[in-house]
Amino acid sequence: MAKQKSILGRGLNALIPGNPETPAAQQPSRISDDNILQIPLDSIIPNPRQPRRAFHEDDPRLRELSVSIKQHGLLQPLVVTRLDSGPNGWLSATGSEPGAEQQNGVAQYQIIAGERRWRASRLAGLTRVPVVLKEATPQEMLELALIENIQRADLNPIEEALAYSALIEEYGMTQEAVARQVSKDRSTITNSLRLLQLAPKVREALINSLENFTEGHARALVGIREEDQVIALGKIVTLKLNVRQTEELAARIKSAERADASQNAPIAQKQQRTPDLDDLETQFRTSLMVKVDLRRNRKGKGTLVLHFNNEDELERLYTRLVRQAD
Repeated sequence: MAKQKSILGRGLNALIPGNPETPAAQQPSRISDDNILQIPLDSIIPNPRQPRRAFHEDDPRLRELSVSIKQHGLLQPLVVTRLDSGPNGWLSATGSEPGAEQQNGVAQYQIIAGERRWRASRLAGLTRVPVVLKEATPQEMLELALIENIQRADLNPIEEALAYSALIEEYGMTQEAVARQVSKDRSTITNSLRLLQLAPKVREALINSLENFTEGHARALVGIREEDQVIALGKIVTLKLNVRQTEELAARIKSAERADASQNAPIAQKQQRTPDLDDLETQFRTSLMVKVDLRRNRKGKGTLVLHFNNEDELERLYTRLVRQAD
């Protein structure tokens, strides 16, 4: 497994050696023709753990790639694994015989890397495509798909954060391990994960690339109440605030929230609200990726309240706090 991790850490080029300076999806492969199979397009299904959630057939870049494929063919093969009928849903391609692509019309391969090329090939009318067969576990499939999308800048910030979260929560990876795997700084992974604390409407604005609302704007809103995030989003878009102005707006909102909380808190709690307690609350929030309220009185007693917005966040809290403790 350590050897596989090393290969994954080198990125997509470990699967299909090409020019790392060429970001085009149609970059020709230097892999030997002996290792490439031509299989029916209909025998392939997408990776259900594909980090990229938003695929639109009217995407101009997808249409452009489709035209290129129609003119020149698919120059870079897809990377796929052979499906198993068993419960794990994956199987090594070692020993598999080419030609047995379908059984009773059921897809026999799952994409590891290249879903965008697969979709463009369908638009181009291809019936068979070149593929490279690889053995991969579900975790490795997620990692490879994440690496490919990051290298090509195909993910929106929320998709990227959700993929990092899946590696951490489902496969027990640390932020440091994820950072090594995708060749990024740990702080980049931490900042990405913090975006999952955003209100659903704010996430949606970031996913849809709402005009004048970027990841920098969104990151400034992390840590304030969800209802205030939505109000701030409206002001950012309406007034066309830049990131610096958004940070100043968020600071004023946070200050108002603290003042409101202070007025409603017991006197003993107000006296015990220290910078250390604020820092501890922030650490809880960053680690658990949900809104956290931490209160403590003079005797050291207090409450720790965790807020969640949906079943996914509740399940993530359960996994982190209960299942890992077993």
